Amino acid sequence: MPRLVGCAALEYMIGANSAFMLYYGMTHGAAKLVEAFGTEDQKKRYMKKMFAGEWGGTMLLTEPEAGSDVGALTASAVKNPDGTYSIKGSKIFISAGEHDLCENIIHPVLARIEGAPAGTRGISLFLVPKYHVKDDGSLGEFNHVVCTGLEHKMGIHGNATASLSLGEKGDCIGTLLGEENKGMPEMFRMMNEARAFVGMQGFAVASAPICMPWNTPGPGSREDISWPEKMPRPKM
Repeated sequence: MPRLVGCAALEYMIGANSAFMLYYGMTHGAAKLVEAFGTEDQKKRYMKKMFAGEWGGTMLLTEPEAGSDVGALTASAVKNPDGTYSIKGSKIFISAGEHDLCENIIHPVLARIEGAPAGTRGISLFLVPKYHVKDDGSLGEFNHVVCTGLEHKMGIHGNATASLSLGEKGDCIGTLLGEENKGMPEMFRMMNEARAFVGMQGFAVASAPICMPWNTPGPGSREDISWPEKMPRPKM
């Protein structure tokens, strides 16, 4: 679907339930990260099912100790002999972080590789699936991404905002997405899309009070000939 047409359809869906549509927004943004920076194996393994909505996606940045200072994160990544990384740490305020709407959730995670520079210069980006994905595309064992609590964000109770623990109760394995120590500029690709999505949320929610009576049969609808006496006809 052309993006312009998709945005028009998205306005109606976000206006109806902006909290629920965060599941779509997070998944689409995470899939675009894989598309932009992933290896051929990562693209083959994750992209199709994420864009199809069969698997979900998130964005794991904020930590309890770091707050808004991403450079102070403590999540660590230790390289394994097979090229994967063992991820360990805690993340908070994760939209769509844990739910059963789909069979797998793919988490882009910011963490620091052992020995990397301090601050944002030493942050890398990793793909961490909730369940391991086998070479044939089927799901494997649980990857020890554990939900430690659901948080309550005002206005979006229809979305599971989670606190997540990675690798605390078993090995949590991730693969490097993009280049080492380039995690912040890579993640900004998704963050910028999220900012545009927030703009769409504001527009859609503001439009809902006009769109609903205009499209709902009954008083105030487009079929209601007494509309001009009730309220100004919106410019369509």
